[in-house]
Order: sequence, then structure tokens, then C-alpha cells
Amino acid sequence: MQSITKEYLIELIGRLAYETIHIQRESKPAMLSDYNHAKHFATNEEIVDFICTIPFFDERLKDFLLENIPEQTIIISQSWEIEFIKKCIAWSRSHEWLYGKRTLFDPGDKSGSNGFLSLPY
Repeated sequence: MQSITKEYLIELIGRLAYETIHIQRESKPAMLSDYNHAKHFATNEEIVDFICTIPFFDERLKDFLLENIPEQTIIISQSWEIEFIKKCIAWSRSHEWLYGKRTLFDPGDKSGSNGFLSLPY
């Protein structure tokens, strides 16, 4: 078990989104002029959008990441961290995220595991 901050998880999201963020940006032609093409890292706005739209996290986990609850740190297991990473990768590579084609689906079916990821307590 380890104690982590939301900043650590946000950094993970940014690194995992890094590989596909250019595809997501290209799918929004009206917004392309807003981005410096040399800038590859996800912006704060893109990370917030990622967190708000990811269907694999429950609302409490999203609230923690978006600082809507007072907790500053959480205690996680290695298996929780691995599941967090898997769900972020699945979303960063999903058609829904990359191309903005939001659809309703069961996160359990899409993620390959059961249900939403929530805070580990």
C-alpha cells in the first residue's frame, strides 16, 4: 500500500494520453488552430476533459481528481494502480475519446473488468 496524491494520478493520465492526444486534437478541426502542433503534451483542459468523460471512473474518483472533495491523498494498492492505468489506456485509445463519438455503453464491457473504478476505501 502506498499513499499518493491526485497530482500523481493526473501525471499518469497525462503520460498515458500523450500517445494519442494528437489524434484526439485532429478530430476537432475547428480547434486545431488553438494548439501549437509542436506541443505534444496534454493541456490542463484536455486532462480535465479526459477525467470528466472517462466512463470507467465513478463520480467520487472523478471528484478526487478534480479537487471537488477535501481529501489530498489516498492509499492505494498496486492492483488498484494497475487497474487505474488499464482504464486510462482503454479510454485514451477508445473511439469515443479519440473522435468525440460519445456513446452509451457498459463500462464493464468496454474495460474488460467489472464496473467502475472507485476510490480505494
